[in-house]
Amino acid sequence: MDFEKLSQQNIDELAENELADSFEREELIEKQFEKPVKLYRGMRALGVEEFDPMFNIKHRDKNEGPVIFATPDKAFASMFLVPEADDSWSIKGRFGNVYYMVIADRERYKKFDKGGSIYEIEDLDDFYCDKNKGMGDCEWVSKKIVKSSKEQRYSSAIEAMIKNGVRVYFVDNETFIKIKNSQDHGLNILSNMRFENKKEIN
Repeated sequence: MDFEKLSQQNIDELAENELADSFEREELIEKQFEKPVKLYRGMRALGVEEFDPMFNIKHRDKNEGPVIFATPDKAFASMFLVPEADDSWSIKGRFGNVYYMVIADRERYKKFDKGGSIYEIEDLDDFYCDKNKGMGDCEWVSKKIVKSSKEQRYSSAIEAMIKNGVRVYFVDNETFIKIKNSQDHGLNILSNMRFENKKEIN
C-alpha cells in the first residue's frame, strides 16, 4: 500500500546527511524489516496459551503452508477479533502510521462482535517476515507452535480497535465497492468521512 512511499521518504531524509553515503537503497528498505522486540496476535478466543499453525484453515500462500500470524502493531492485531469479517464485506489497511477498517454492514458486524483478546508474544526466534506478502513489515509469521506471554481482553472488537487507534468506518455497500475499487485504496473517500469514536461504542 504505502510501504514504498514510506521507504522513499526515509531514504530521502537520510540522504540529507553523510550517513546516507554508506547505505544502498535496498539496504535502507530491508532495515525497516528488522525483527521487533515483541509481537501481537488478536483473536476472539480467550485464555489461549499457545498457537498451533496446524489449526489455521486459511493459508496466505499454498507453498508456504500453515503459519501463525502476528504483528508488531497492536492496532493491526485489534482488527482480527471478528473472524467473520472477511474481504467480501470489510477492508483492513494502513495509510502511513494510521490503521483503518472499513465495514460494509454495521448490524452484521455488531452481531458477530463478541469481543476477544490481544495476545503478546515475546519469543520471536521462529518468526520471519516476507515483505512481498500480506501487509509487509506489519505481518510476521511462524511455522512452529508459539506461546503467548500476556493477554489483554476486550468486551468488544470495536472498542479494541478504537482504543488502539484504528479508524473504524461503517459504510453502505455502494461506498464499500467504490473504496474497494479505488486506485488510492479509498484514501480520498475516507478522508471526507467521519470515523467512529468512543462515544459511539455504547
